[in-house]
Amino acid sequence: MQHSTKWVEERLDLSGVEAPKAPAPADGDDAPLVQRATTVEVNGKRFDVKMWVPDVPMVAAVGAAKAAKKPARAGGSHGSGSGGSGSGNVEVPMQGTIVKVLVEVGQEVAEGQAVVVLEAMKMENQINAEKAGTVKEVKVKAGDTVGAGDVVVVIA
Repeated sequence: MQHSTKWVEERLDLSGVEAPKAPAPADGDDAPLVQRATTVEVNGKRFDVKMWVPDVPMVAAVGAAKAAKKPARAGGSHGSGSGGSGSGNVEVPMQGTIVKVLVEVGQEVAEGQAVVVLEAMKMENQINAEKAGTVKEVKVKAGDTVGAGDVVVVIA
């Protein structure tokens, strides 16, 4: 039996298509809008969602009694380093369970190096060091449950 494959090349002309523009800010809102993308899970199904939001610092609820105010990170993946001037406190960006601890006290780490693996919403996320240095404290172990903003490793 002989099979033949015929390739058909079609070209799609996108020259007249423009990138989406930010909508006008709501009345009384002076902050410019930026497009953010995230994945949400609804009834067990995951959806990639894009939305226009004000470019202002985000507020993340941490535990039942306290809230932490953090600036929004520009792009990148969860826990990615954002420069050499990190505080040394490696925080998790969301609630989840620690699957693996990849470092130990006294170990030298590089900026951006993965220090723990966090499972959240059935996905594993590497949490990275924001600065290079020596691990001074590991505050979690595999199996621990953590909340958004919890410090898992201290680097000096």
